[in-house]
Amino acid sequence: MEIIIGAPAPVGPPVRKTERSTGTTVEARILNVRPPRRHQTNRPEEENRRKGYNSSSDPINGRVMVLLIPEGHKLPQDIDSGKYRIFLRFAPHKG
Repeated sequence: MEIIIGAPAPVGPPVRKTERSTGTTVEARILNVRPPRRHQTNRPEEENRRKGYNSSSDPINGRVMVLLIPEGHKLPQDIDSGKYRIFLRFAPHKG
């Protein structure tokens, strides 16, 4: 999904959007990969009560990936609702 503020519309015919459907294959670019967050085990009680605090931690062997989806219109409107599972398949880039 690309958001550009203040940029003029591109010249040419409008981009044709495909219909959203479940099970759609979407290509993505990897922007960043990092290790999981490390949480302190002895947090002060005041910090534990902060709004939005989540006591669960990232899995020890997990990796955090930041992906760029160029064709963001193929994603479901409510992708941030948590109703979806995402499966990754890695293929070498030819080009």
